[in-house]
Amino acid sequence: MKITTLLLFLFAFGLRAEDSPALGSALKSLPSSETAVRLFNGSDLTGWDGAPGFWSVEEGVIKAANGASVPSSTYLFTKENYRNFRLLFEVKQTLSPRHSTMHSAVAVLGERITEKDGNAYGFRGPLLMFCHDWGIWDANRRNRIEPAGQKGTLQIETEKKGDWNLIEILVIGDRIRFAANGKEVFDFTDQPGMLREAPIALQLHSNNKPQEYRFRGLVLTKNPAEGLITVR
Repeated sequence: MKITTLLLFLFAFGLRAEDSPALGSALKSLPSSETAVRLFNGSDLTGWDGAPGFWSVEEGVIKAANGASVPSSTYLFTKENYRNFRLLFEVKQTLSPRHSTMHSAVAVLGERITEKDGNAYGFRGPLLMFCHDWGIWDANRRNRIEPAGQKGTLQIETEKKGDWNLIEILVIGDRIRFAANGKEVFDFTDQPGMLREAPIALQLHSNNKPQEYRFRGLVLTKNPAEGLITVR
């Protein structure tokens, strides 16, 4: 394939040469009615707001890490708000004897708050959790709401521990659908009025131990069509 033809092909699907095969395949499956927008430019944190010292860009991906204690969960927020959307991204948790296995999450459809300890990068609302624990935790409100009645962590067979996981989140109205590595993890419909337009945020959980996550992709479409595109 000639270089010019390849560039036109990549542009047509919103692809980048550095996109993984998994993300590239997902982007090519987007309905023609949806336009892909990159939340992360691959170079710096333009368009995002987070507490200094926890968030950085390393080798083209967003890195979330702490050495010292994190008293309350801290988040990296988009500067724009979103309501109905499809979000595609990949996440990898660093696993080692010194790193905690604490989950991370994408925070959506809630509100940014200042925590009681003075943390100005707090959040109230749904946390769509992944890695080591999966489901929805309604932070500073109802606690775990999906799966209802779940005791302890929820682990799934499709998780690629210590490797990249492809995540798809689909929000339409009061319904949130979530898939990991081609399999739907949950399909949750909330009570009317509980979800609101809000920034999207990445979570670094409260912890006394070091933890590290990496995020890439972070491609969003607004007002999406029905149906998960990564689930076959």
